[in-house]
Amino acid sequence: MVSAQQTYDVLGLGFGPSNLAIAGALLEKSTAAGDISLDKVLFIERYDEFKWHPGMLLPDARMQISFLKDLATLRSPQSPITFIAYLKSQNRLIDFINKGTTIPTRKEYADYLAWAADYVQSRGVNVAFGEDVVAINEDSSGTIEVHSTKLSTGEHIIRRCRNIVISPGGYARFPQAISGARSHPFVIHSSAYLHRVGSLLDGVRQQKGDGNPLRIAVVGGGQSAAEVLLDLHSRLSSKPGQERHQLDMIIRTGSLKPSDDSPFTNEIFNPDRTDMVFGFADMGTRRIVRSEYHNTNYSVVNPRTIDTLYDVIYDQKLDEDVARRKGRPNASPHPQLTIRTYSNILSADTLSSAEHSEGGLAVIIQNVLSGDIHETTYDAIVCATGYERRSWAKLLTSSNVGKRFGIDSTLHDSIRLKSEAEQHDGQPSITTNNVAEKLALKMLEGGLTRSGDQDTDSSSPTSTSASSDLPSPAFCSLPPDESRYEKTLYISRGYRLLLPRDAEAIADGASPFKGRIYLQGCEEETHGLSDTLLSVVGVRAGEVVDDLYAA
Repeated sequence: MVSAQQTYDVLGLGFGPSNLAIAGALLEKSTAAGDISLDKVLFIERYDEFKWHPGMLLPDARMQISFLKDLATLRSPQSPITFIAYLKSQNRLIDFINKGTTIPTRKEYADYLAWAADYVQSRGVNVAFGEDVVAINEDSSGTIEVHSTKLSTGEHIIRRCRNIVISPGGYARFPQAISGARSHPFVIHSSAYLHRVGSLLDGVRQQKGDGNPLRIAVVGGGQSAAEVLLDLHSRLSSKPGQERHQLDMIIRTGSLKPSDDSPFTNEIFNPDRTDMVFGFADMGTRRIVRSEYHNTNYSVVNPRTIDTLYDVIYDQKLDEDVARRKGRPNASPHPQLTIRTYSNILSADTLSSAEHSEGGLAVIIQNVLSGDIHETTYDAIVCATGYERRSWAKLLTSSNVGKRFGIDSTLHDSIRLKSEAEQHDGQPSITTNNVAEKLALKMLEGGLTRSGDQDTDSSSPTSTSASSDLPSPAFCSLPPDESRYEKTLYISRGYRLLLPRDAEAIADGASPFKGRIYLQGCEEETHGLSDTLLSVVGVRAGEVVDDLYAA
């Protein structure tokens, strides 16, 4: 075990885009007089080098935001780590201008982020790559200890700091319904798709015998699911079987929904909208806003991707019609692609060789309208079902730091964040008379005008029969009941966790807590939809750094 001697001013947990932006803001701030020295700043990252969503850097995949919403431009256009500065350094600025687009490919944006990471390190920002943060604790002096493990050697390292910035990113979320098959080698998450798809397809072919058709399910109705589906279609087309491969996309709604990136809608991601959302008096109002703009990011697909996918399915129908009219088998080398709508997975289990000669996965699917249930067998499942963003809560509740906030390890799944104003006001976030309830009732009564069903939460199943009076789609898109939360933590506008008013009593008379804890990318409840996205990382980094310097 190694214990660092110095006490750091700032330890950043994670070194993805959020903390990379923090590093850039600290670098710029350090050129002026200040209390934080770069040699007392360190970021700890699990990867052995900077990486950004390496499992989904699919060919030709494009970003969903303008390049100007980069690590710094909206905060400081003169920053040396803007996307334009990157293009200039790579001698591609004029070439990018000639492309006539503001949307870079995901491949280029990933390279930009890696370039920026190299830049800040070359200017004195320290990063400990290849380390996994396993715990945080408060020491006897009231500062914070961060415990990490060096993955290459297993060495345990303890570092002390005054401030930590937790930017955990997202961890792959699998549907509870497939827990019975979670350990199967051919059940993967889209976050690891590029790393595992090759071995997955090779493994399935080896198990079934080369030339036999494959049956693969893609679960999810969002952008990642659509991109994975198209990539699998291309890969399987290049290696057709004796019969056509089968690709099923399983979604709970009646169709894929387009993302709304129109100009007025995009204003919800403006930095000043964070002030607006944070300033609402209660959680119910924020829930309504999140619901209204749900179709900007959740369970939606970029219209360009939808058009591409529709063209694939249309061409498939053309091949089938030509073959049928000529009275011959369909000789298309492409897999049979089916979007299974209104379908909810009830369970998924591994089949033994005794149950099925080729093994595989038995999936029970229910039609959410008719209630009909049937079983389908797949060789592999790719889950494009989003990410969990609550690892920060587990880290906090499993440490003695949690006691300062009145929480322990029994509560890490039951913590809600609320705004600083709510701590002072002490008012409930959800009541039977609040605006969320009233607006929801008005929606049910048809008192609000909606443009189509674009507010529908396509990730939420319904068991209502087709003949019943369906509730308003906008009402269905309200986030689920939050009564399961048992503990509230409060957070400042500057993304700092606030100690309870009775913090000293909670700590049983211990010395004052000197550490400060900042969160990034997990405050959608309090700071709005943009919090988990790249849209505000530059501005947010400046706000966090300003708060660090202000104390």
